[in-house]
Amino acid sequence: MTVKIYVASLEAYNQGRMVGGWITPSEYEDFDKFRWAIQDATKHADEVAVHDFEGIRLDTEYPDFEKLFNFVQAMEESHLDNEAIIAYAENCYPDYEDYMVDEAEDNYIGTYDSFQEYADEYADEILNRTEDNFITRYFDYELFAKDLEYDYTVLDVSNYQVAIFTNG
Repeated sequence: MTVKIYVASLEAYNQGRMVGGWITPSEYEDFDKFRWAIQDATKHADEVAVHDFEGIRLDTEYPDFEKLFNFVQAMEESHLDNEAIIAYAENCYPDYEDYMVDEAEDNYIGTYDSFQEYADEYADEILNRTEDNFITRYFDYELFAKDLEYDYTVLDVSNYQVAIFTNG
């Protein structure tokens, strides 16, 4: 998942013209180059707004571009899937900051088809399940999953899967 933002000149927009362009933060090696790309796209506008976005949800037209850039760079360097990181950040925080990536990495359990799938694997591990283990016949897997889910953050991601994080 690639993060892109459409930056626009507010002065031009207020005059009925669209001056701006799509910028992909991960394409720039440092914040200064990213900042210059924004200035070039908006024809060096005094006021810049984000009018659209892809791969990320912004709650404001005026994000802190440096924090956004640092978040995207940290996300690109992470071993986790970008979609899981963004889902975690959007669920836990109002803005994006690079420390969220480390937190997501620390709390990440995995991506599963359902929480029940994770809970079943976890229960089998705890019960040391074997084919002839009589206790598993009496174990309520569904109830265990329902109770266990309170200890985790379960977020929907693509392909009808869920990303699971501990409530660290």
